[in-house]
Amino acid sequence: MKRGPGYLLWTGLTLCLFAAFLFTIAIGPVNIPLWDVVHVFLSSSRSVDSTIVLSLRLPVAVACVIVGAGLGVSGALFQAVLRNPLADPYILGVSAGAALGAAVAQAGMPGSVSVSASAFVGAVCAMAIVYLLSRMSGRTTPLYLILAGVAVSALLGSVLSFVILMSGSMQAKIYSIMLWLMGGVKEAGWGELGFLGVTFLVLFGLAVLMSRYLDILSLGDEKASSLGVPVERTRVLAMTIAALLAGVAVYLSGLVGFVGLVVPHITRLVIGPSHRRLIMVSALVGALFLLVSDLIARTVLGPVEVPVGIITSLIGAPFFLYLLLRTYRGYRF
Repeated sequence: MKRGPGYLLWTGLTLCLFAAFLFTIAIGPVNIPLWDVVHVFLSSSRSVDSTIVLSLRLPVAVACVIVGAGLGVSGALFQAVLRNPLADPYILGVSAGAALGAAVAQAGMPGSVSVSASAFVGAVCAMAIVYLLSRMSGRTTPLYLILAGVAVSALLGSVLSFVILMSGSMQAKIYSIMLWLMGGVKEAGWGELGFLGVTFLVLFGLAVLMSRYLDILSLGDEKASSLGVPVERTRVLAMTIAALLAGVAVYLSGLVGFVGLVVPHITRLVIGPSHRRLIMVSALVGALFLLVSDLIARTVLGPVEVPVGIITSLIGAPFFLYLLLRTYRGYRF
């Protein structure tokens, strides 16, 4: 039976993801041979290696997969809705809302509200504000959504600076906020990972199901409406799914930027504009990208661990500038 290029792509990405997953677990302050990592999964022995693998590194690796895949799919949805290759999960104020939520939890409500939960609520509220502002024009359009997102991001960023300024006597908490802003996958419990993993799978399934409508929406609002696609409903649903996916990522990792920008764009250039394949491959590439970034973050200055958000920004920022400077001749959504 002849195998097409799509089969080779899926096989290659799956193998690379599996290899990166194992290396992320094996490499750290205490290196563990790959065979010993596999042996831990296959045996029921309780050794020091098994404790390190199962209790410390495996949850972080699983969280990296959820965060990377979630940001990749979220970026693909935002770029489809906005018809803009420069869009990512944070362009609509999600980043500023999450950061403000984290700052308020650290500086204003110590011990009562977790930073992660507050950041998640802040991200979702920021998305709601952006959408309501864009609706003031009568209907949402990509231009109004982007402009509202920029305005809300600037406003929430100013409020964040004010909160930090007023917390000058709380240096330890300001330091925690800065670590949050840099991004870093946290060690979550299996209960949290299970719930967030199921949440991601449900949102991912919904995104795949609506991919055909996104293909039609990419033709423009008027053409999509003439073909029977409910433009406003489709846009709201896609934005909601993207915001929730970004919220899951923020809950687990803080503010890890540029994954939602780089991953869908590269994926689209390789496989084309079909959103069904784009969403599915973006999930794999996003997970692979964050696993590799996390591995670099933990080893580049070992034993000092660099926040993974710094690594993704160092990769994503030059790519962002490249997108700004290049021409979009032949680029289709």
